[in-house]
Amino acid sequence: MQKKIVQQLPKVELHCHLDGSVPMETLKKLAEKQQFNMALLDQVIAPAKCTDLVDYLKGFDIIHKLMQTYEQLEESAYATAKAAALENVRYMELRFAPLLHIEADLTVPEVIAAVSEGIRRAMKQYDIIVNLLICGMRQHSNEDNLMMLSEVMKTKEDLMVGFDMAGPEPDFANDHIEPLTTYAQEKGLQITLHAGECGCAHNVVQAIRLGAKRIGHGIAIQKDEAAQEFCLEKGTVIEMCPTSNIQTNAVKDWKDYPLLDFLEKGITCCINTDNRTVSNTTLTREYMLLTEHFGISYATMKSLNLSGLSGAFTTVEVKAKLSSVIEKAYAPYV
Repeated sequence: MQKKIVQQLPKVELHCHLDGSVPMETLKKLAEKQQFNMALLDQVIAPAKCTDLVDYLKGFDIIHKLMQTYEQLEESAYATAKAAALENVRYMELRFAPLLHIEADLTVPEVIAAVSEGIRRAMKQYDIIVNLLICGMRQHSNEDNLMMLSEVMKTKEDLMVGFDMAGPEPDFANDHIEPLTTYAQEKGLQITLHAGECGCAHNVVQAIRLGAKRIGHGIAIQKDEAAQEFCLEKGTVIEMCPTSNIQTNAVKDWKDYPLLDFLEKGITCCINTDNRTVSNTTLTREYMLLTEHFGISYATMKSLNLSGLSGAFTTVEVKAKLSSVIEKAYAPYV
């Protein structure tokens, strides 16, 4: 596959964190507007190989200092959606945790309003549809996460379509979060959960039983046939993030990455960046890496994007429209 063609083909991304994906030029611009140690920005991009997930997450503490005001959040959301649109991501779900953005006295509804305003500005200017996913954080108490979710739902923001739990998985397993997933589903949010990023296949099974239609990362099921069968039975979509998974040591090396194995077994997968800036990647780069290491074709790329679209938390009408766009665009190459 050729990079220029991969970049111009329509793509779908379901697993992208707003805070980890704000373009570096935007972070620098935000930093210049306040008294901020610019040298800290050198720590935002994670090493190509981290010790583990906790090591990978260190740079987020720096990023969050630049995402605490309405203006900062609006600009961050706009710039992230714009960057995706410029590589022809036609549908994107952007996830973020409101409780990480209230240090400067913004309320949760104000955080939602700022991010939504930035997204709507991007959608007016570029050919992209963006929906938003709310993240609870595992290190926060259920009480705090439930209070946050309650505030989110009061906004009646129609860009909010789903709920996720993120954060350090080894320390906070999915058996603690049932009150959150139950409440989110009662309020009409669809569920995708981070699970199986740190060697815990049982977390994936547990997440699906809690109502997750999609699993963020899910890598741990590669060594658990029962978990794979459960995903197949439930039609679960695995949101794979290759570069990130290798950085965090969820997978040691490309030769161990289970994409082709999952596809051969019929497990539904899609490709994502996870954190565009922290992982120093784009969706185009992810597909080029898959070509380099696994020799995937345009036909496989098309299939992965259609799989992502099938699991998207959007309307039947949007899925039908974008499916037609993808079919037409890929036709000359497959």
